[in-house]
Amino acid sequence: MMKRLLVIDDEKLYQRMIERAVEPLGLEVTFADDGEKGVQAALANPPDIIICDVMMPNMSGYEVTRRLRRDPRLVHVPILILTAQVELSNKLEAFEAGADDHMAKPFEPAELVARLGVLLRRSEMLRSVQPLLTAQQEIKNQVIAVHSLRGGTGCSSMAVNLGIALQKLWSANTIVLDLVLTAGQVALMLDASLKRTWADISHIKPEELDCDALGSIVGTHESGLNFIAAPTYPSEAELLTPELFERAFSLLRGRYEYIVLDLPHDYSGVTLQMLDAADVIVVMLAPELASVRAAVAALDTYSRLEYPPEKIKFVLNHTFEGRWLPRKKIESALHRQLELVIPYTPDLFVDAINLGQPVVFGRPNEPVCEMFQYFAGQISKPEHQVTAPAAVTSTWQQIARRLLG
Repeated sequence: MMKRLLVIDDEKLYQRMIERAVEPLGLEVTFADDGEKGVQAALANPPDIIICDVMMPNMSGYEVTRRLRRDPRLVHVPILILTAQVELSNKLEAFEAGADDHMAKPFEPAELVARLGVLLRRSEMLRSVQPLLTAQQEIKNQVIAVHSLRGGTGCSSMAVNLGIALQKLWSANTIVLDLVLTAGQVALMLDASLKRTWADISHIKPEELDCDALGSIVGTHESGLNFIAAPTYPSEAELLTPELFERAFSLLRGRYEYIVLDLPHDYSGVTLQMLDAADVIVVMLAPELASVRAAVAALDTYSRLEYPPEKIKFVLNHTFEGRWLPRKKIESALHRQLELVIPYTPDLFVDAINLGQPVVFGRPNEPVCEMFQYFAGQISKPEHQVTAPAAVTSTWQQIARRLLG
């Protein structure tokens, strides 16, 4: 079946240039010559891909993108912003609005075809792995919370790498929930545009939240990992309530084998709610005094909440170069052993963040990736820890000897 391209651009010349350029793709092309008409056309007959200008009558391309992303049918339709505005701030605004790509006018036809081809292939792949949030299933899952009372310790990096490692290891439905509602970075680390976030269900009463509405904000990384992104702006989180998260979490629990929570650096209502629900709490800390003190304070709170000691796993992340506190002194202060020590590899993790390619996915042959994979195996569901997966993967084979003894 021929795929359909909707071009939203008020310049007839560019409409013709685009139509000629995309001929090799064999697309059915339709046009809208202003933003409002473009929105109406997309809502009336959702296309497979959209090219949108920015400066147009009635509505800008950024607002067009935001409007389209509010409709669940259009959440995963690729949108390429094609504009003469080429400053970094313009690109960031396009991605924040929910666009998948940004390209400058005038354009090279071959480059436009290449970018559209990539977007179409990625869209097809994501649709093929997108989970169906339908009937409740009987799934015994594992909830893993990543927490720290001190920022800058690598919580978000741990959450996304752990999520991908679990997905690869067991070929199991896995989702990462970004609950850092004021400044969440999970979508950024997965190179995902902010098409839909928690904010898009803030208007729904908790008792009325259903699978369809919740599924509309679930994104999918090309690894197969699912995620729900934090709101773009802190103000968008104001209407989100603990009751809404409780309802969303209850819907997700029966549909994912692994749920990884990227938590804020606090003990807010939502944080405590999720810590209570977690089977494992991964506490991140750096080898410096303030971070260790925060970890000791967190451990004291966990104890007062009567969490069993085996629920808490400490991970030391060497986030800086220089004079680290020795491991033995840190373990002495915690009265606990560290479960994992991540070595100082700044270029690896900075590149991963800047490129939106978590190291476990983008650089799987790096030694640190085996550490993540082994740690994922250690905190997997008990039944997974003692058996091979149904489909034995190369990832599992790499760590099976250590994991199963």
